[in-house]
Amino acid sequence: MKFGFFPTRSKTATVIPILKPGKDPTDPVSYRPISLLPSISKIAEHLILSRLNDHLEENNILIPEQFGFRKKLSTTHQLLRVTEFIQEGLNNKQKRGAVLLDIQKAFDRVWQDGLIHKLINYNTPHYLIKIFHSYLTNRNFAVKVNNELSQNKTINAGIAQGSKIGPVLFALFINDIPKQFNTILSIFADDTAILARNKNHNYVQIALNRHLKTLEDWFTKWKIQINADKTEAVMFSNAIIPPPIKIYNQNIPWSQQCKYLGVILDKRLTWKPHCLHIKKKFRDISKKFYPLIARNSKMNRNNKLLIYTAYLRPVLSYACPVWGYAAKSVIKILETEQNLLIRKICNARWFMLNRDLYRSLNYPTFKTFIKKLSSNFYNRLENHPNEAIKSHMYLLLPCSLQPATTTSSLSHCSDTSRAA
Repeated sequence: MKFGFFPTRSKTATVIPILKPGKDPTDPVSYRPISLLPSISKIAEHLILSRLNDHLEENNILIPEQFGFRKKLSTTHQLLRVTEFIQEGLNNKQKRGAVLLDIQKAFDRVWQDGLIHKLINYNTPHYLIKIFHSYLTNRNFAVKVNNELSQNKTINAGIAQGSKIGPVLFALFINDIPKQFNTILSIFADDTAILARNKNHNYVQIALNRHLKTLEDWFTKWKIQINADKTEAVMFSNAIIPPPIKIYNQNIPWSQQCKYLGVILDKRLTWKPHCLHIKKKFRDISKKFYPLIARNSKMNRNNKLLIYTAYLRPVLSYACPVWGYAAKSVIKILETEQNLLIRKICNARWFMLNRDLYRSLNYPTFKTFIKKLSSNFYNRLENHPNEAIKSHMYLLLPCSLQPATTTSSLSHCSDTSRAA
């Protein structure tokens, strides 16, 4: 802190390549690089980060649309903001369009000089700027395969993967991302979505194209590259689909659904594609734990239940305040998966009823659990400090938490109240 110097030995990362599922093991692109940093450097980063966060909060620097790695904000908060914007349009017979941008190698290609320039513009304390300059420059990495370590290679761009400071520095780097009056931004770290609404789907397309054109110039200026092939666009309506939107003169066709922050959004927000996806994911993960939780496993019932609660149930219930109002037949898809696993854990016979098993275990059913989780989540929204959430407060809160219910919000409340 005193000398503004980050030790050189703490700036060397060990990269372990992990093969992506279903990819060609002979192709280097098929591997996901996992960066491991020295433990002592993470302790130093924690101290530096606490001082940076104090500066950001005191001066209210980060834009409210950025929810990534910030206190009292999660992916569920951002997802709720996005889905309620879409749902309100569906209720009011408006067309809602969304574009999900894919930033190529987001953390690895951050322009370091540009980042330092922005830190100076945000009036970051001088000693922190010196430390960040030392922290970012002269970094090295070595790749480890089968206990063999490669030679050190220099990192000339980007911010350290696997670091505590990295996500906040990236958030500051894209903090001046352009906004438009007729669109909204939704950002979680590098996951960026743009949404627009109008009764005429052509106006939605025009608004999105105008915002994308502004972003193109900004991305070029700050050396950020967009992967147009992985960028998605969805029109949340059954109306005639307008012409495709464009980014860097490449057409982005309209899709029937998209995946944002781990949740699949279909164009009518029925949530069935999401629940079917989670069902498959849940079964794949359950297979890995099968030797421990199977009927003939020697592990006692309490430990089996603990494994399910800690590792498997979060897969089913992720972001449930967002999709918890879905139709009973859709929720039943995930409820059945929990029931089947609980029966395996209890080694239940065919004639035993599910409600008796839950009662004897003193364990909540799936519906009871997501209802409690959603209620607690909505209760914490009432006095939330984030401005982006405050601006949608009447949409996000269920009727029981709103000061008064207006006629225009009745249709929304009937849907949202089912989630909490």
